[in-house]
Amino acid sequence: MKQQSEVEIKLRLKDFPSTLQWLKNNAVLKKRFLKKDIYYAKKSSIEKQSVMLDECIRLRIENGGYTFCTKVRDMSDGVEINIEREEIFSKKRSSDIVRFIHSVLGYSEYVKKEKKGKCFVYKNAIIDISKVSMLGDFLEIEMLDSDLSIDEQIKHIKSIMLDMGLDESDVEVTPYVVLLSCLYHKKN
Repeated sequence: MKQQSEVEIKLRLKDFPSTLQWLKNNAVLKKRFLKKDIYYAKKSSIEKQSVMLDECIRLRIENGGYTFCTKVRDMSDGVEINIEREEIFSKKRSSDIVRFIHSVLGYSEYVKKEKKGKCFVYKNAIIDISKVSMLGDFLEIEMLDSDLSIDEQIKHIKSIMLDMGLDESDVEVTPYVVLLSCLYHKKN
């Protein structure tokens, strides 16, 4: 299983069109994307409304690929620092894994997310601009294979954010899965 570090910041966009135009003028378009994610959590935790993010398993369906991912999350100054474990499987094998996590591990579907957008490269960073179903417009800035320290990566990401005319008030520190769980699993 592939394990990697991820340093990224997520921002809510107030002006999607002008941010997209800035990217078109200053960055290199890498690809368009449609990412469909299904998050699984322990059924007992869902019922108790006590889901731990580090226990969630994400299945991402993108470009015909099926990628399972877990994350150990940390935050520093509004920037996510994650350790990710990812593995890509065929559609058939993914169905087998979903059955396994349901029947053996006691997991159930927790939330679904769909992100549609464009991916750009700018100053050794990946910048995704997207519309997230039920949540709105977002921008994510993530460092590419960097030899910089975590602190240097955070400074670099924040300088890109400032280049784009975005500021700290635009930062969204709540993970998508938590934002969506509030919609899917409203407490009574």
